[in-house]
This record gives sequence, C-alpha cells and structure tokens, in this order.
Amino acid sequence: MLHKTAAALRSWLHHHFLDRKMATSLGVAILGFLAIGMSYLTVLVDSKLSIGIVVGVGGILTFLLCIVYPFIGFYLTYVISLFLSLPMRLLSNDAIIPTGLIPEYLSYLALLGVITRQEYKKEITSKFWSHAITIWTMILLAYFLLQVVNPSMNSKIGWFNFFRKQVSFAAFYYMSYCFFNSKKAIQTFMKFWIILTTIEALYACKQQWIGLFGFEHRWLMSDPERVALFINGGFIRRFGLLSDPASAGILYASSCVLILALALQAKNTRDRLLYYFLTIIHFMASSYSGTRTATLMIVASIVFYCVLTLYERRTLIVSGVFAFMFTALMVAPVYDNMVINRLRSTFEGSKDPSALVRDLNRKLVQPYVYSHPIGGGLMTAGVVGQRYNPGHYLSLIPPDSAYMATMMEQGPIGLAFLLIFYFVILRTGIRYFYRVRDPDNKALYVANLVSVFSWMVAQFSQLAIGQYPGVLYFYSALAIFLKLHLYDSANADANNQHEP
Repeated sequence: MLHKTAAALRSWLHHHFLDRKMATSLGVAILGFLAIGMSYLTVLVDSKLSIGIVVGVGGILTFLLCIVYPFIGFYLTYVISLFLSLPMRLLSNDAIIPTGLIPEYLSYLALLGVITRQEYKKEITSKFWSHAITIWTMILLAYFLLQVVNPSMNSKIGWFNFFRKQVSFAAFYYMSYCFFNSKKAIQTFMKFWIILTTIEALYACKQQWIGLFGFEHRWLMSDPERVALFINGGFIRRFGLLSDPASAGILYASSCVLILALALQAKNTRDRLLYYFLTIIHFMASSYSGTRTATLMIVASIVFYCVLTLYERRTLIVSGVFAFMFTALMVAPVYDNMVINRLRSTFEGSKDPSALVRDLNRKLVQPYVYSHPIGGGLMTAGVVGQRYNPGHYLSLIPPDSAYMATMMEQGPIGLAFLLIFYFVILRTGIRYFYRVRDPDNKALYVANLVSVFSWMVAQFSQLAIGQYPGVLYFYSALAIFLKLHLYDSANADANNQHEP
C-alpha cells in the first residue's frame, strides 16, 4: 500500500512540475501563494529576508544549471566576472564583499558537469596530458603546493587563497579544452569574447563622453586613496565595470590587438571594416583608462604581429602606417590634451618618477631574493603581504610587477618556472600558426597569439594575469592553441587520404 502511494505521489509531482511545468490550476495556486508570501515577508517582516530567499533560490537554480548544462556555467562565469565590482559601488561603502568567489565556484560547478558527461570526457586523451602546456601547468601547481612549507612565510591563509585560485584557473583550462571540440565552438567563443569586451569598452567610453553615474561618483569620492589613484592632474581615469583603471586598460588593450589582428587577416571587406571599428572603440577605451601599461601592450603587440607576419606584403604597409602614427603621436604639438599626454608619458623612461621608484624597489629587494631561492612565500609582498603576512620584510616593498612579485614570493626558481611556462605557450602558438593552412585558423592563431603576448608584456609593470575576466580568457586561449590545429583543412584532407 505504501509503495503504491509513493508511486502515485511521484507520478503526480512529475505531471505537475515536469510534464506541465506548473501550467496547471494547482501550479498557478502554488505560485500565487508564494508571491503573496514573499510580499508579506518583504513588507511586514524584513525585506532582507525576502532578498535572501530570492538569492538562495537563484543560487540553487544556477547550481543545478551549471551541472546539468556545463557550457552555460562556462559562459556564465565570463559574464558574471565582468560585474564583480558592481555590488560594492552600488552599496557605496568600504565593506569587502567576496564576489571574487563567485566565478571560482561556478568554474567548479561547470567542471563537475564536464567530468560527468561522456561527450566532454572523451576529449581528454593522452595528447592533452602529454602536451608541454599541460605539463608545465601541473609543474607550477606542484611548486605552489610545495610553497606551503616555505619557512619564510608566516601565514598559511594567504598561501591557501593563492593556491585555490590557481587550481580554479587550471580547471578552467581543462574545461576550455573539453568545450572547444570543433572549429565552430572556437569561433563561437571568439565572437562571445569580442562582444563581451566590446560591451565593457563601450561602457568606459560612455563614462568619458557622458560621465559617471551618480553611484559611481559617490563610490569614487568616498575614499581619498581611491581619488589619488583614479584622478591624475584633473583627469579621471575611466574604469568601466572593472575594479580599477589599470585592470580595465589592460583588458581593453589585449582585446584591441586581438581584434586588430583579425581585421588585418580578414578576407571579407565587411568583416574588416567591422573589426577596424571595434579596434578604435577598444583603443579609445584603453586611452581613457590612462593606463600606460596598456599603451605599451599595444605597441609591443603590433611589433610582435609584424614579426610573425613579415612575409606578408600588407605587414609592410601596416608597419609604415603604425610608425607614422606613433611618431605623430609623440611629436605633435598637443599639450592640453590629458589623454594624449598620458599616452606619451609611457615612453618617458627614467624621467617618470614612478619608474625611478620601481627601480629603487628592485635594488632594495635583490639581497633578500639572492638569499632565498624559493622566495619569501606566497602572498607576502606588498599590500597582500600586509594583509596575510604583516611584519614580513617583503610586505614593506610594493612589487609593481608580476615578474618582480614572482621573484620576491617564489624566488629565482619560481620565476624560472614561470618564464619557461610562457616560453612554452608562445612556442606552441607560433608553431601551429605556421603549420595550419586554413586562413581562418591562421587568423585565429595570430590574433590569440598577439593578445596572449600582450598579457605577458603587461606583467612587466602590473599584476595583470590573475584579474577577472582576463585570466579566464588567457587560459581559454591556451586551449585554443592546443585544439585549433586539429580542425585545420589541411589536416582534414590528410586524414581523408588515409581512410580506406
């Protein structure tokens, strides 16, 4: 009797909730009761309670969605990572909201969905595990794990937070490799990334052309240190939706060179004009951020592109046009334009006071680095060092560079591992760029190559690779380097010739 009752109940629930999807009189009654209940809780009890219920239900639905449809979790991670700073600006207070954990959790949920789906698991073969990029990713993770026993590190909390992030990035690299199971999947991702960064760049342009929203202005002026960082000589550095102008400028610059490379490689006139228009949008957003690192990224990446494609006639034309525009920018008699003056300051070298301070910091830290081959420990340098390892010698010295931070925290051994990792990445991308024959694939390879190279250049003066959403793209680009050549038309023709 009990068995029949349970079966009838399951059948009833299945009919109302799954088959009819609440489109029954009972379903309407339940939803109406929930709406009335939420209104009661909001007005008569506490508005925070109803908000908590909505957030909780939304979280549960997102949790299930990412597991059942992991590709949604993959793309949702990108979208949400663009809005991580928005809650703090809306609240206009100094409370630290751990929004950075959201992309991390979504990545793990999507990973759980990937490893439980056979269609994605079959993508992971010995080619993935034996590739140099994967091997060096694992070597770096192993080295970070060993840092837990670094005797110079006072706190394990900072180490755990750093290591946890690196594991989530490696998981994203793994997922990207699984999702990019066709040329169309890679092209879809590239379109998505360009649209996402264009939305962010347009928002920065809106801040420059129209001004900040009221909540953004209140948030900016609420902290004197933030004012000093965001405003230089009366010029407000635009930051878009991201946490600060430096992170925003680096993102715009990397996307600018990616889209420019696609424009130069485009065969269709309409596509070429569209890419050039988007390049201008990203370049303007980059210049409005006032980030000199972004200017250096664009210049270095264009030179890198010219070296990669020196055999093309159009590269000579691009080189001449770029040299003329760069010279005009540097010598044109424009003195009252704050944006142009900020761009010019990138190439002042030692005349820039901040560059002199960085040189002094490097000299100051050298004796410590020479005596600590594995560094002072993760999260011990600069501001993060003051938070997690107060009193540590390195916490008094701001690194101002990812390479310097690596040298300080991980020692010469860690820096050597990182540089080898970057070398392997560039070698892989360059190798397959010259091997593929499909023009579309060559365009995607060179575009992602110059973009990834620009992130490496940014590491010289900023802690660039590690900020959302750029770090997600960086690891997805590594998967593109490994997978795109498999879908080349030349490889497909070769495979067809061997078929009986």
